[in-house]
Amino acid sequence: MQSRWCLIVPLLLAVLAGTAGAQGRTVTGTVTDSSTGANLAGVTVSVQGGLQSAQTRDNGGFVLAVPDQDVTLVFRLIGYKRGEIRLGAGETGPVTISLNRDPFKLEEVVVTGQSTGQERRLLANAVATVNSDDIDQTPTPSLEQQLQGKVAGADIQTNSGAPGGGVQVRMRGVTSINAPAEPLYIVDGVIMSDVAIPSNQNAVTGASQGSNPTVNQDAQVNRIADLNPADIERVEVLKGASASSIYGVRASNGVVIITTKKGKAGRPQVNLSQRFGFFSLSNTIGERRFANAAEVDAAFPVTSGPPKSSLTTCDATSCPFFDHEQELAGNKPLSFETSGNVSGGDDNTRYFASGTIKHDGGIIQNTGFGRQGVRINLDQKLGQRVKFSLNTNVLHTKASRGLTNNDNTTTSYYVVYAFTPSFVDLTQNPDGSFKNNTFVPSNPLQTAALSTNDEDVWRFVSGANAEFQLVQSQRQSLRFIANGGLDFFNQKNSLFFPPELQFEPNDGLPGTSLLTKADNLNLNLGGTLVHTYTGSGFTATTSAGIQHARRNLDIDRTTSRNLVGGQSNVNAAVNIAVDQKRSLVKNLGYFAQEEVVINDRLLLTAGVRADQSSAN
Repeated sequence: MQSRWCLIVPLLLAVLAGTAGAQGRTVTGTVTDSSTGANLAGVTVSVQGGLQSAQTRDNGGFVLAVPDQDVTLVFRLIGYKRGEIRLGAGETGPVTISLNRDPFKLEEVVVTGQSTGQERRLLANAVATVNSDDIDQTPTPSLEQQLQGKVAGADIQTNSGAPGGGVQVRMRGVTSINAPAEPLYIVDGVIMSDVAIPSNQNAVTGASQGSNPTVNQDAQVNRIADLNPADIERVEVLKGASASSIYGVRASNGVVIITTKKGKAGRPQVNLSQRFGFFSLSNTIGERRFANAAEVDAAFPVTSGPPKSSLTTCDATSCPFFDHEQELAGNKPLSFETSGNVSGGDDNTRYFASGTIKHDGGIIQNTGFGRQGVRINLDQKLGQRVKFSLNTNVLHTKASRGLTNNDNTTTSYYVVYAFTPSFVDLTQNPDGSFKNNTFVPSNPLQTAALSTNDEDVWRFVSGANAEFQLVQSQRQSLRFIANGGLDFFNQKNSLFFPPELQFEPNDGLPGTSLLTKADNLNLNLGGTLVHTYTGSGFTATTSAGIQHARRNLDIDRTTSRNLVGGQSNVNAAVNIAVDQKRSLVKNLGYFAQEEVVINDRLLLTAGVRADQSSAN
């Protein structure tokens, strides 16, 4: 209750202060390039220490409402040095100023905290910045892949080549032997979850058993992959330890601050983009060609029983050759991405709205990735002392990932190929069935054709920010900044391995159906007072505030074995029981596991885990 009053009282004071100081004057002017004389559009014109700001139009002109007192106008544009003009209490312009180019971007303002920024030349440590021009060059499934090679010192690696990404980002190395090593992601002030939830395919592959319990073996997707790279204006990466002084222990692995695109004052602008392409197999492991049966027996010696060549169609003069990799991953399906946005507004109201539809076809059967998203960003000024912004994003991603990572049960495609010689025929029979693998009890072509590994995610992200000018004078200013964010997503992983797969009877329970459901909710609230004092040749900025963050993560995993032929789903009654157990676990806070037998055929293991954490 006390924390609520700490936020409400400053808000009331700010509204009163904004009402009292609504009067002012209007200043006009033009901004040009000092080297060419051309008018500059998109230059931000602001009052030093205040919230009053405007942007220049296509003709370089601007109109700005300022207080009735001596003020300093600051002119900023990325790629140009900052410009300043001092105006007396009675001056209204027109103002004319020329900006010099800044090729090294030393005066570029870098956002180092949720409420303050700093010029690059004054930063205490290195901050990497990636702009939208660098991000839009090539299409990739996720943002992290766009950062590869653009952020010095960042170790960015993919878990596998499966569609939809799956990226590990390390900014400062591994700082703990049991805690996550991923950086903190902040998108428009919203603390976004980057949790990677395993699909439970380990129940089939056994990849995480023994001395390697890492969940990376499941080739899971980190959820920053949900973001649409086309919506991003700039990315700032804080790699130094000083980030912990702003964001706390959550920033021990670095901070990635993402700012999405905003509307610009002027006529509405509409941008449409259409891309087409295809994916293909880039690298192959290669396969040995056997000349005859004698080479087969020499390569696979046996101490007793018939020679290996007796299991093949090899003879004394020749051996057949089957290109297993080409058969499995030789597809080149059509991929496309359609995106568009509209933006515009005036000096008081600016808007940006975008939509995207993306589909990446997988080179392996039953694989692929798709994304659909809608974003609306709104910036509104309420008088000279109040500024408000709202960012909303709805996302839907769906990935079909197959089995391309490590395993300990010889079920993953490429693990099987490592033990399957090229003369083994794994192709489909005329009746639709698949031939058995005589060297390893698993046929990758059959597994790819009949099994599914789907991940479906719906996500809603929204953030709001309000700034109130409490005090503004010639020398100093005091602002109150309130921000809040919500990030919620629902993830569902459905995996099905029918009983007819060659490897399924190995455990005595043919047929496996896996289901994972996860709900994640991130909330963050903050209030900050920022005081700025301008002296002779220097500016001092002091900020103090309070932050509250909360995270809830609920995961349900269901494993079904010994399935009835053709059955791919879990009984509805069992789903109801799992939901009831999930509610019980939320209340008691422990891990529960139960086995249920249905019709003497379906063996179900339902595990529910509830994780909840909060930080103040």
